[in-house]
Amino acid sequence: MGGHHKKNIRAEKAKVKLKGAKLPKGLNVTKTDFKVRKIEIREQLKESYLPTNNGQRQLNLKEALSRLKHHNLKFRTDALRNVRDAVKAGQASHLIGHLNELLQGIAAGALDMERDVRSESYKTLDVLLEALPVDAVAPFFHIIAPYLRCAMTHVQPAIQEDSLLLLDVLLQRVPSRLLAERSASTIISNFIDMISRQRHDTQHTNRLLTVRIGQGQGQGQLTTIKWRTKVLLRLQQILSTLLQQGKSDKNARPAARVVHYNAATPQYYNVVRPPLIDRRDLHTILGEKARKAEDEQLLSYVEQLMPLLHDNWMEVRPQQLQQTQLLNADAAASLHVLLNIMTQLWQLVRQYESTQQESTHELSDWMRRTYAGKFARIFLKEGNYPYQQTPMADSLKQKKGKKMKAPAAGGQLCIAQNLSLVQLVCYFWPHPDSEQGDDYGPLLHYVSQCLRQLHTLTTDEQLRLVAALRALLLDNGAALLQLQAHHMGTVMQNCIDAYVGQQFTTREGVATKVLNLLCLIVQRNELYKGYGGKYQFTKFLGYLPQLLLKPSVADVTLTAMSTLCRQQNVVFMTALMDSASEVLANIEQLLVTGDFSTEESRFENQRRILNLFYYARHFGDLAKLQATLQEMENNASDRVANYLKCILSYD
Repeated sequence: MGGHHKKNIRAEKAKVKLKGAKLPKGLNVTKTDFKVRKIEIREQLKESYLPTNNGQRQLNLKEALSRLKHHNLKFRTDALRNVRDAVKAGQASHLIGHLNELLQGIAAGALDMERDVRSESYKTLDVLLEALPVDAVAPFFHIIAPYLRCAMTHVQPAIQEDSLLLLDVLLQRVPSRLLAERSASTIISNFIDMISRQRHDTQHTNRLLTVRIGQGQGQGQLTTIKWRTKVLLRLQQILSTLLQQGKSDKNARPAARVVHYNAATPQYYNVVRPPLIDRRDLHTILGEKARKAEDEQLLSYVEQLMPLLHDNWMEVRPQQLQQTQLLNADAAASLHVLLNIMTQLWQLVRQYESTQQESTHELSDWMRRTYAGKFARIFLKEGNYPYQQTPMADSLKQKKGKKMKAPAAGGQLCIAQNLSLVQLVCYFWPHPDSEQGDDYGPLLHYVSQCLRQLHTLTTDEQLRLVAALRALLLDNGAALLQLQAHHMGTVMQNCIDAYVGQQFTTREGVATKVLNLLCLIVQRNELYKGYGGKYQFTKFLGYLPQLLLKPSVADVTLTAMSTLCRQQNVVFMTALMDSASEVLANIEQLLVTGDFSTEESRFENQRRILNLFYYARHFGDLAKLQATLQEMENNASDRVANYLKCILSYD
């Protein structure tokens, strides 16, 4: 080692040191006197280029489509971002010719093992579906639906969880008609598979809830509750699309054409056969399997979902008897979703039965026989109604910086749940016996409490309250008046006081729905007398003519007024005559909801209002009415004035 060291020293001494001067300044500058030539890009290379992103190289459409299937993570994410940027830049119309490959590549990202690719896929699909018209997406929806079903039934829990995000995009961007037409039944079955499995023992129910194990220690049960709530929340949205589709089909269904055959009347037939038009839908042309009948589908939904909903609540609810009434946040959220799904199932059944030509209640009667007893035991008798939520700790309030809502009408943040229970009990027991009538007592007391504290309810809670009032006072009113007459009268009185006092909000048509409900009740003579007759409805009947002084009035309100006049209701007709001059002065400007705005339809509605005075003319000052008629002859149209003059002169 020593010799090697000396050798290095000799080498250092032998080096020649540069002792010359520094280089001149000019020789240290980069030469720029070289020649350059422009690069010409051919026209075919300029076409179908996607915009650049953060200074990256531009990709044409074919290259982006090929990169959607690339094995590299960065290539796939960059391709999805480039497509999304192209759509945002207004180039969606140029992509319509490539939608087949484009949707195939984007939807395939839902099954990618990388979370970043799945997230970019959902964002790109959201932007693309928002920019494209519905007619352009409809022929290619069968491409997206299989990827959604595969993602929902994937063996990887992360892909299953992210599939709900894909469903959110479709629920927001795709019309309910496309989802409800062919994919709803399959998606619902996939939802059921996400929270349960097939049962192979001899139990009555054929499904068993599954447990989703969490990542951390001791987090399994909590993760299971939240996972089921997330899944059931999307299931609720799918059922909502079915309800919307059913309502639109009912409104769009044309009236049946009735042909009366008469042998003496000549009949005419086409000599030339008109061209045949293929009226089959797209799914029939593609050769897909025929769908089940609507009643069979509803039956399968109810058979699979109702036992799972019951079992889910039995696991979520508090197990200690002393804490039965108080729910934590997860239990309250789960109860909210469970009751909403049960309500939607009932509404689907009632909607189906109302559209049948022959009046049938087989499906609803089967639901009552099968599930009414267990529902009442789990949610009412063992649940200590009304439900309340455990108050949040003060530290959590300060930490989140949110002002918590004060307890109102029987429970903190559980008002919607309690009102939904009222509606469901009315669905399960439309004709209660004496024992079931006792279970209605707490429900009626709670509804009365809500009506007295109406100012604390949100718009959604008031909508649920109106639905509960309709089920109690109108649908089940005749039966409940025999069992709970005092409580029913109290609820009716509080409802009338709240409406006349204008405590119901006008948002979402809440006040209008309450008015329609009261009008339907007063038209049914047995309900009108059962609730107390004129002693109960004096305030409402006296307020009813004031509605004719507003800019518009509902058609059902006019129908109720006509019924009251034909029933010779003294209270209403007296109030109408007291406001006769104001009503007749406003008749030219008054609009009826649902009017077609034609001259004949407006005059027909004006005649309906004037006909009220034919019955009411003897319950007020007739001379004052004649003076009002003279003013109308000078100011109003001749048709209205002449019609009123004819009515008053007719005996």
